[in-house]
Amino acid sequence: MGQASGFLWAYAFDGGVAQALTDQTLEVAEAVDRWTWVHFPLSDQRARLYLEGMGAAPAAARALILRAEQRVQIQFSGHWAFGVLPDFERDLDGRPVGSGRLLFAFDGHRLITARRQALRIVDELRREAEGGVLIASPAAAIVRFIERYVDVSEQRLHAAAEALDRVEDRMLGDHGEIVNLKLGPTRRGLSRDHREYLGLRSALHRACVPREDHRVALLSQHLPRLAQEAEDLDREAASLQERARLLHEELDTQITSATNRSMRALTVMSSLLIPPTLIVGAFGMNLSGIPFAGSAGGFVAASALCLAVVAGAYWVLRRMRIMP
Repeated sequence: MGQASGFLWAYAFDGGVAQALTDQTLEVAEAVDRWTWVHFPLSDQRARLYLEGMGAAPAAARALILRAEQRVQIQFSGHWAFGVLPDFERDLDGRPVGSGRLLFAFDGHRLITARRQALRIVDELRREAEGGVLIASPAAAIVRFIERYVDVSEQRLHAAAEALDRVEDRMLGDHGEIVNLKLGPTRRGLSRDHREYLGLRSALHRACVPREDHRVALLSQHLPRLAQEAEDLDREAASLQERARLLHEELDTQITSATNRSMRALTVMSSLLIPPTLIVGAFGMNLSGIPFAGSAGGFVAASALCLAVVAGAYWVLRRMRIMP
């Protein structure tokens, strides 16, 4: 392979130990009894041209990678396995920014991976290989990738569960206003993650019973265990989603109840203050013939009348059980 390969990184694994490769050494590494891992950015036209001419891989695998398929899946063709796996996009500082896709194809001697945006799990796998972690085969690399994705997903679900715990403690305790509690970001994250886990679970279950015969034995023996782990993730995410939904409903109920109490208090205050307001307005008219206009005790009489009307209104509200 010449200088126009466009890969991001390439390694040769001898006894599971990774050794970094360059354009010049990759062809030599592929010719000896070592397996190689080459990772491509699909945004680089040189990488796309190389993948188009990669005649060793099945045409279906090349087409799937080049069109950057988004549906999570695992397919087989002879000695090759290929498909799409979920990952987490990250920015240049390593912060997560959303869901991503890793496209892959491998046989017993080579692993080809590709992506559009920077991804977290595949980069962590690369760092592990550089750090001396033994990876025996391309299939073992894919298995380790899925396991690492499951581990990170469990951490995300644990963080979501803790966020729900804090919201529930605030709702059930006396720790301030519940109006300021925020469930929206947690519910959105759980919904997005649940879709990813459901896709991975479905892909692994379908791969356990493929449509055509294949000879990728090492991956097949791990598929049932990986499918069970993905199913556990999916079940836990669904459980947290249901819990978040119930908390949201309870939060809405408490907010509505608090609003109703406030409206009731305002209604009672209005009912008590409207009669004396009418009385004061009547006595304040600048007209002749106003009662007590020339009396020194007019203010006291008007005030007494207001108090009597308020007391009468209060008694009526109590009788109607509007006030406790």
